Amino acid sequence: MPSQGVGGNGIASEFGDLTGMTRQEVDDFLRGLGAEIKTTRDGYVAYKFFDKSTVMIRPNGEVIRTPAPKSGSDGRNINKALRLDREGNLLRTRDEFGNLIPGTHNTGEKLNE
Repeated sequence: MPSQGVGGNGIASEFGDLTGMTRQEVDDFLRGLGAEIKTTRDGYVAYKFFDKSTVMIRPNGEVIRTPAPKSGSDGRNINKALRLDREGNLLRTRDEFGNLIPGTHNTGEKLNE
C-alpha cells in the first residue's frame, strides 16, 4: 500500500510512490480506486480515473502520472502537458518556450519487476 500523496490534482495525485510494488499489487490497488484499464499494442497499461487523471505503466515498469485536467476562466486546459511526480506533485516538463526540461521525462517511480 503506497503512502498518502499530496492530492489536489485528481485521484492519481492522492497516493504516494508505487516504487517497489509488483504489477499485481499496483493493479489491485488502482482497480480498487475505480480505474478503467486499457492496454496498448506497445504493452503500456493505462489506468484512467473518472476525473481523467491517469497512471500509465510502461512495459519496463516505469510509472507515468498525469493530473486531472483543469480549465482556466477562458476554458483552456491550464495543466496540459504537466505530469505528477512520485508523490503526486505537479511536475512541469516544458519551459516557457516549449522545450523539454531535462530530468522530468522520468520521475524514477518504477514497479518491482
